Amino acid sequence: MKKLLLVVFLYASVTAFGQDNTNPNPNPKAVAAFIAIVKKQDKQAIADKVIYPFRRQYPLTSVNNKQEFLARYDEIFDDSLVHIIANSDPGKDWTSGGWRGISLKRGQVWLDDNGRLIGINYQTKVEAAKRAALIAADKRELFPALRDYNQPVLAFQTDKYKVRVDDMGNGNFRYASWPVNVKTIDQPEMVIPDGKFIREGSGGNHYFSFENGVYTYKVEITVIGKEKLPPTLMITKGEETILTQQAKK
Repeated sequence: MKKLLLVVFLYASVTAFGQDNTNPNPNPKAVAAFIAIVKKQDKQAIADKVIYPFRRQYPLTSVNNKQEFLARYDEIFDDSLVHIIANSDPGKDWTSGGWRGISLKRGQVWLDDNGRLIGINYQTKVEAAKRAALIAADKRELFPALRDYNQPVLAFQTDKYKVRVDDMGNGNFRYASWPVNVKTIDQPEMVIPDGKFIREGSGGNHYFSFENGVYTYKVEITVIGKEKLPPTLMITKGEETILTQQAKK
C-alpha cells in the first residue's frame, strides 16, 4: 500500500452490529420516518440521519461526513436496497438488537434507537466492484507469499511496525508485520498463521490472538459506544508484556 493507514473493515463476524435478534422494535415511529425519506430517495435527508464516521467494508474507507456520504450515495444505496427499506414494516420487519440498535432483515440495515443510520451490511454492485479493485491493488503492493487470503481484515501502523491481519477462512487469521521503514511488498519480518478471533463481552470489543512459540501477539479492537478506537498491538511472553503500541490515526 502506498500509504498504510488504519482502515478497519465492516466484517460480518467481528462488527459491533450483530446479526440475529427477535425483540420488538422499541421506536417504530422513528423507523417509519427513516423509511419515508428512503422511499422518497431524499438524499439530503438521509445524509442528515447518518452517524459519522459511517464504516464500510475494508478496504473501503469510512464515510466521514455528510458531503462524502452524498458523493458516495449511489455506491451505498441502489434500487434493491431502497426497495427493501421502502417496503419494510417498522413494527414487523425491524427488531431490537439491544445496545446495537434496531435492525432490518437480520442485520442488513441498522438504526440507533432514535432512527439514525449507523450501519449497512448490504453491498451494492458498484461498491463491490470498487472494493474488488482496491483488494487487487492491495495485493499488487503486498509481498507475493501473502497475497493468497480469503478477506483482508485490517492494516495499521504503529511507531515501530506496519501490521496487517488477513482472514484465511475457516476461522483462521494471519498476522504479518514489517519494520515501519520497510515496504509491504518486501518480505515481512514476522508472519504468524492460525490466529483466532476472540470476542470480549457483548459491547463489541474483540481481539485477534496469534501464538508464536513463547510469545503471543494480540491485535485488540476496543469499542466505545458506536466508535471503534484504533487497534492496539500487544506482544507478551508468558505473563510479561513486551510491547504495547496503538495504531497511529
